[in-house]
Amino acid sequence: MSIDRITALLEKLTSNTCTWQEKKELFTLIESVDDPQLKAVLEAAWLQYNQPVHNLSDYSSRVILDNILQRKQPIRVLFIRKWRAAAVAAAAALLIGISIYKFTGTPSATKEPIASVSDIKAPVTHKATITLSNGQQVPADSISAHQLVMQGQTKVVRLANGEIVYQPQGQHDEILLNTLTNPKGSQVTSITLSDGSRVWLNAGTSLTYPVAFSGRERKVTVSGEAYFEVAAAGDHKIPFSVNIKTNQRDSSLVTVLGTHFNIKAYEDEADTRVTLLQGSVQVDHQQQGLRIVPGQQATYADGQKIYVSTPSTDDVVAWKEGLFAYQNNSIAQVLRDAARWYDIDVVYAGKVPADTFTGEIPRTATLTELLQILQMSRVHFRLEGRRLTVLN
Repeated sequence: MSIDRITALLEKLTSNTCTWQEKKELFTLIESVDDPQLKAVLEAAWLQYNQPVHNLSDYSSRVILDNILQRKQPIRVLFIRKWRAAAVAAAAALLIGISIYKFTGTPSATKEPIASVSDIKAPVTHKATITLSNGQQVPADSISAHQLVMQGQTKVVRLANGEIVYQPQGQHDEILLNTLTNPKGSQVTSITLSDGSRVWLNAGTSLTYPVAFSGRERKVTVSGEAYFEVAAAGDHKIPFSVNIKTNQRDSSLVTVLGTHFNIKAYEDEADTRVTLLQGSVQVDHQQQGLRIVPGQQATYADGQKIYVSTPSTDDVVAWKEGLFAYQNNSIAQVLRDAARWYDIDVVYAGKVPADTFTGEIPRTATLTELLQILQMSRVHFRLEGRRLTVLN
C-alpha cells in the first residue's frame, strides 16, 4: 500500500500537481518505508523524468543515478523539493533530492568538497529566555506546569511540548511587560498570550507583550520573524496590534482583529515582510497605510512605498513546519537564514554571489548537508568553527 501511494505521489510530483501536504506525506513515507521496491520506484521515476528538456549535465546525471542504484546507507537528513543550479530544472531536482536523501551515504553531488574543520548540527533544544517585568531573566525550559512563575495575577507555565502559556488569574492593577527572546541557534519556540493568541518565534527573534491585556487595545512588539494566530476579540472587537521595530528602520504597525499572519523583520534584512494567511490586516508605515487580503505580502523599507505581492504562503511559513523553503531567493538570503538557525557568522571572501536558489531543505539537516545542496549552484564554502566563508 505504501509503495502504491509513493508511486502515485511521485507521479503528481513530476507533473507539478502535488500539494504541499502531499509533498510532506511523500517525504515521510520515503523516510519510513523499508521496502526493496522503493529503490526501483525512485530509479524508474528518475529515468522517466531525466529528459533532455531539463538540461541536466552528464556529470550530475551520473552522480545522481549512482546514488540511486549503488548507495545503500541512508543519511539522516537530506531532501529538497527543488534547488536551482544553472543547468538543473527545479522540478527535476526535487526528484534528485529525494533520491539522494534516501540512498546516499554522504552528499556527493558536487566535485569539490566543503572545506570544513567540523560540522554544525541543527539546534535540538529551546534556548529561549523570558525577561520578567522586574528585569529577571528566566530560561523558558526551566518553567513547568509544577514550577510556576507569577507575574502579578498571571501564571506563566510551560507545557510538555515546550509552549509557554500565560494564564490570567485575576485583574491587573498595572501593565507588566515581559519579553520572550529566542536566540540564534535555538529551536522555534511558541507562546500563548493571556488573550489566547498564539505566537511562534523563529531563531533570532524577540517578542515584548503585556502579561495581561487590558483596556481597549492588545499591543505587542516584535523583532525578527514570528507567526501569529490572533484570538478573536469578542464582542468589543478590541484590535490586536504588532509594533515592528528594528535598529535600521522606523517602526511600523500591523493591526488586526482575528487572523493568521507572518512577520519577517530582522535587523540584517533590507526590508520588512508581512504575509497574510487568514483574515485581514492593516499595515501602517511612514505615512502609508495599506490593507492586504489572504495570500498577499506587504514588503517595505525606509523611504520606499509598500509593495504588495502574492508569494507562496506555504514557503513563507515553512520555517514553522521545520523547513527552509525558497523560490528564486538569493544565496545571500539563504545564508542569512542559515546564520540565525545554526548560530554562525557568514563572511564573503569576494563578491556576494548573484546566484539564486529554489528548494526545500529540512531544518534538521546539519550545516554541511545544507551547504552541499547550495554548492549545486556553483557556490563554495569554507567552514572553520562557527565562521563560514563564502569563497566565490
